[in-house]
Amino acid sequence: MEAILKIYGDIGEPDKMIEMFGIADDTVSLKQVSQFLDDNKNATDIIVRINSRGGDVQEGWAIYDLLVNSGKKIKTIGEGKVYSIATIVFLAGTEREIMQNADGLIHNPYIPPYTLADQYESDDLLKIAEGLKQEEAKILDFYVEKTGTPKEKLAEYMKEDTKLSAEDMLELGFATKIIEPMKAYAYIKTKNNFEMTETDVKTFGQKIDAILEKIKGLSRITPADQILKDKDGKEFKLEKETGSPAVGDKATPDGTFVMADGKTIVIAGGVVKEIKEPVAAKTELELENEKIADLQKQLDAEKAKVVDAEKTKPDLVAAEASFKAKETEAKNLITELQGLKNSWRPEVRGKFSTGDKVGDVDLARVRELQGKLKETNKKE
Repeated sequence: MEAILKIYGDIGEPDKMIEMFGIADDTVSLKQVSQFLDDNKNATDIIVRINSRGGDVQEGWAIYDLLVNSGKKIKTIGEGKVYSIATIVFLAGTEREIMQNADGLIHNPYIPPYTLADQYESDDLLKIAEGLKQEEAKILDFYVEKTGTPKEKLAEYMKEDTKLSAEDMLELGFATKIIEPMKAYAYIKTKNNFEMTETDVKTFGQKIDAILEKIKGLSRITPADQILKDKDGKEFKLEKETGSPAVGDKATPDGTFVMADGKTIVIAGGVVKEIKEPVAAKTELELENEKIADLQKQLDAEKAKVVDAEKTKPDLVAAEASFKAKETEAKNLITELQGLKNSWRPEVRGKFSTGDKVGDVDLARVRELQGKLKETNKKE
């Protein structure tokens, strides 16, 4: 269940003198807000619609505290004006929407002209100035906490009455959403009874769309570009005041920039085309696992060699046996030749040889054995 609280007027205590003359005073006070909450005890959500120039600082703070401590979900909507202390009330919402054509305004607190109705000594004025300084610091710190915008930037804007567009309110963190205007294609009947055709209505709507597109993003704050450097010191300009580079942002010059955090930003045609995330560095565990995997590969290779050696082992054994057999055969031939040699006697030298014998030596057998020995050596 939700209830709607409208703050359509200044913030403060109503002027009783005005009311005495029968003039309605639309000033919104803490008492009225408290009564509203009492009348809507069963509501779980409160929508606060704001169109206010601001007003009394202490009354604004009190309304903020009352809303955020109500135990209800608070949503604020900026309509028309969200000025001065009304921005404090606006920040009471966890959801803070603002109309496309609404404005915000921030400034340092001050005492309105012609309100110092008494006489003051220098010490009195110093106390007043000190009080204003304290309130200024309080509001600035509150803005920083709620919006996340740097203090230096907000302090600069607060030195003057700085009016903020809906886009400014969103960018600076005051608002969380801009409510786009509803597109309506109306049937229009003029005094001369002229009726718009369907084509006329569409054309009218398209013109409105074109106008809205042109003013979209219109800001009263002059944006400041960011000058960024990559890890090698190369500079590029990012055409937005705050935030990290994003695809679609305008930037110059074209090129590829590797940032200190490892991100690679590619700029082409004056626009950020691509942002590549850095490749995560390998952990010590991953590096050790890679070493283990490499050692496992080497072990597997050595095992394969052993398997291959085992496969060829029978062939080696057979070759060794063949060699030994041939060696034995050769030794036997040599022994037999040696025996033939020893059987030759000197006394036969003068004897006449007949056929294949010289004395007792069988030459045919010698030639046979020499042939076999030569053949054996060839095979080896």
